[in-house]
Amino acid sequence: MHRLLRPTIRPGGLRPTDDRLPRAARTALALGALALTLSACAPQGSASPTATASDEPRGHGYVEGASELPEPQLHLATADVDGTVELTDLLSAERTTLAELGPISALTGDGRFVAAQSEPAGTVTIIDTGVWTVDHEDHQHYYRAEARVVGEIEGDGPATITAGSTTTAVRFADSGETLLLDTTALGTGDITQSGRIRTSPGAPGITVPIGETVVATDGTGKLHLHGIDGDLLDPSSASVTAADAVLAGCTDPAGSITTNVGVVIGCAEGALLAVVDRSSSEADPVPTFEAIPYPQAVAAADRATSFHARPGRPTVAAVAGTSGAWLLDTRERSWALLPTPAPLQLVTAVDDRDQHVVGLTTTGDLLVLDGATGAVTGTAAALVGAADLATGVQLEVDQNRAYLNTPGTRTVSEIDYGDAARIARTFTFDTAPAFLAETGR
Repeated sequence: MHRLLRPTIRPGGLRPTDDRLPRAARTALALGALALTLSACAPQGSASPTATASDEPRGHGYVEGASELPEPQLHLATADVDGTVELTDLLSAERTTLAELGPISALTGDGRFVAAQSEPAGTVTIIDTGVWTVDHEDHQHYYRAEARVVGEIEGDGPATITAGSTTTAVRFADSGETLLLDTTALGTGDITQSGRIRTSPGAPGITVPIGETVVATDGTGKLHLHGIDGDLLDPSSASVTAADAVLAGCTDPAGSITTNVGVVIGCAEGALLAVVDRSSSEADPVPTFEAIPYPQAVAAADRATSFHARPGRPTVAAVAGTSGAWLLDTRERSWALLPTPAPLQLVTAVDDRDQHVVGLTTTGDLLVLDGATGAVTGTAAALVGAADLATGVQLEVDQNRAYLNTPGTRTVSEIDYGDAARIARTFTFDTAPAFLAETGR
């Protein structure tokens, strides 16, 4: 049985660490695009990160307790295996310590929050890094607030954390239980459980929040539609019946990601795309589901089971076994297979004007691909050693750079994928950055 703990805010706030990094010049982050954004929807009042909510008028984009700034507040959250979690500001290169958690086995992020899993498994600590972006489709808002440890959740064994717009799901495979948390409450420093989904202990599966609903596998691996209270939705509803019919066609579900079109769920047959009709008059509209089959027969080893992309873009990438990379364009509902000169261990889609795709090969080379032609446009050879490849590294991208941690050298590389994979900066740490997540995106 899981115990949902009361939020634990560590005393003393953030503790600065010795920062051995050189002071970096401020990076120019899409200033041309920002000029249009700011003229249409500019933050009012002070742009200082230390401004308080009371200093600013409550206009469009106002967020209680946060300052709105004119550019993304990009940061790297890193952690070593002993649980020291640090936050590096990518504009100033300043670094602070967020938490000392004890041994951890994983760190995952959603662009604002990071979740650290204890070692041995069983405790998930949620941390608010205090920087995030809100995408309003035609413009974005960039926020900064106080970073803090929100609290802990205890369960049985390793957890999978999947964030949605209203709900964050924490699924413990050993017990087969998923805790559904209120995402908005996390932003105010509270852990609030809205519901719980129970399945068979040890059964593989996924739980994916989509709008005001949750798609989750049962003990047999079949997908079902739940409310955010965890209860199955009424199967007699026409919209639920239609959704269930499409969900039934997805076998062996694995992997999910949110794009600016909808939510993707990987299937043996290809993928499902879930879209919520924002213009619906229903209070809690049921998503519509659409199957996007592979363009050809795909062996189990070549399936897309883990999707990665720059947040807020329609195209996502996944490793295609030893063949290369899959690209899934959720706007066009189409797949493309990009062969690569060596098998990939990691891959992510930038989906910018030049259709960059960034991958890490199983031999440790970083590749930049043209997503339209598959041509290799940049290489950083032998960037990751064999030991780090064996234990696992993370690859993150934003609208200008890619970031890759190499624990063996105690560094994180900042890669300019638009300039033939040039290493733009190298961040050095006192301890090995075993885990990495970019926030503020």
